[in-house]
Amino acid sequence: MEDILKKITDKTYADLKIRKEIRTLSDLREMPHYTRETISMHDALKNGSGIIAEHKRQSPSKGSFKCPATLEQVVKGYENAGASAISCLTDEPFFGGTLQDLLDTRDCVDIPILRKDFMVDLYQIHEARAFGADAILLIASCLNDEELKTMANEAINLDLDILFEVHDLEELNRVKKVVQDFKTSTYLIGVNNRDLKKFKTDIQISKDLLEHFPKKALAISESGISDPEVVRELQDLGYRGFLIGENFMKTNDPGRTCAKFIKQTTL
Repeated sequence: MEDILKKITDKTYADLKIRKEIRTLSDLREMPHYTRETISMHDALKNGSGIIAEHKRQSPSKGSFKCPATLEQVVKGYENAGASAISCLTDEPFFGGTLQDLLDTRDCVDIPILRKDFMVDLYQIHEARAFGADAILLIASCLNDEELKTMANEAINLDLDILFEVHDLEELNRVKKVVQDFKTSTYLIGVNNRDLKKFKTDIQISKDLLEHFPKKALAISESGISDPEVVRELQDLGYRGFLIGENFMKTNDPGRTCAKFIKQTTL
């Protein structure tokens, strides 16, 4: 099977080269949100529903979700539903997202926003800051150890929370080495239940990896979560955050679906 992750990251590098020519780092620093006080996603997840509700138009494996709701309707609906944070896809070629989506989401909600993208360059962290994100995603399978460390430190310097994403024990151990010298404890580690190379999903991955987490990390489970009972089960194990997109976006009213889902997780 084709390595979809490599295809995505190759395209990311190509698109990034163009964006750097259009908008310099100096330009990014001049944008209004660049100096905005960020909102802690770590604290919001720890003290709220734990649901990171995602705006996601399509996926490489499922195609378009054909959701009729506008971005504003979706993200405001999520906030009103009680989501702790919003995940905003900004990858356009494969997920149909844009940086404008991130900017528009920031203008719509007052809860933390995660920029969900394939981050491979420091420039993207400054983009995230400039376009209104409060947190970034660092996918272990996209970065080597030095890149993970450099990108994480840059995010910390810009007051952005970090969600490290892992899929197996080897990747988790790599992240543990990166965070062992952190002076901050407000980082998150997410287990992606979907294999980004084959796009197959298995919740058991979250269950197997939790015991190997560092004690300070807030544990997040990502992808393939469609049953409130699964959330309750993972909560009992120790997970505090749940990133859910497809289950909401495949409906006509993601906000309403999210509200019903959150209510069922607290029964």
